[in-house]
Amino acid sequence: MQKLYANQLEQHLAGPLAPCYLLFGEEPLQKLEAIDAIRAAARQQGYAERISLTADAQFDWNELSNELQAMSLFAERRLIELELAQQKLTPAAAEQLKALPQQLHQDIILLIHGERSHSDVSKLAWFKQLQSQAVQIPVYVLDERQSQQWLRERAKRLQLQLSSDALALLQQHCAGNLLAARQELEKLALSNLAQPLDAAALSQFLADHSSFSVFQLADALLSGHADEALHRLQRLCQQDVEPVIIAWQLQKEVLQLRQLQQAQQQQHNLSDSFKSLAIWPKRQALYQTALKRLSLSWLDYLLQELAAFDRLYKSGRLNNSDVALAHLVTLFIKPVPKAYSLQQQALYD
Repeated sequence: MQKLYANQLEQHLAGPLAPCYLLFGEEPLQKLEAIDAIRAAARQQGYAERISLTADAQFDWNELSNELQAMSLFAERRLIELELAQQKLTPAAAEQLKALPQQLHQDIILLIHGERSHSDVSKLAWFKQLQSQAVQIPVYVLDERQSQQWLRERAKRLQLQLSSDALALLQQHCAGNLLAARQELEKLALSNLAQPLDAAALSQFLADHSSFSVFQLADALLSGHADEALHRLQRLCQQDVEPVIIAWQLQKEVLQLRQLQQAQQQQHNLSDSFKSLAIWPKRQALYQTALKRLSLSWLDYLLQELAAFDRLYKSGRLNNSDVALAHLVTLFIKPVPKAYSLQQQALYD
């Protein structure tokens, strides 16, 4: 089975098309653009008719078999799209998918796609049985470096000249949301703003479309980047993420750092501690950065503040959870004078 990433698909589609494409991943824009590109290439190569099917809980799998076997009255060749709308397929549905290799033929292209992660779906038996006939296109959420490269290439394609600080600003405002980034770049291309654009000019034009997870907040905290951590926290609060979920992630990171700090003090091998805590090699440098600035006693204080947050929130005595979370984030970035504490509020409220 050939494996292509989204940025390699354009070159592949210029040549003969494969009988089947398997497109899975959790980043919506790359997925939508890949589907559009396959559709356009299929039309250009004579697959003039397109059939779209959605395999949800009520889907009749005989419909797919009938479409694979039927010949169109108006076009000999067709593109058949099957969206797997369910995260988990029934055994009967899996058996239907296993039969697909015997049903493919030169007059159709079959595109199977879904939101399930590529790493999960690639382990399934039906996926493996299509290996000899299909091209797989995994779609991953871009990291910061990849996101910046994507923005640079997309701006160039739209003939936009953005300074490095403008690109950094755009990345911050649209982090984790490529669809919003594309929309902002397309609007910029239609505007009459003088080029090259710098951050000052761009800031008057942008709205904040960034989208983050609690794990991305944790990365900013471990790195010690105060402005970025507070920005990510603000966006999480605006996305209506439950405060207890954010606090739980903070507590998890503090507990792991505490174990690592204890291991260091006892002169244990940190590699063993990272392994026991299931911290990936790619993230270990983040924890090492945090360990240099957060002592064991400060981590204990942070745990006490988190416990006070939990008591106040669950008892309904927390007036502003966003401010309290910002307080916790600030404490996580670096030790500061204890002029205010949630423990005092819990004691006297």
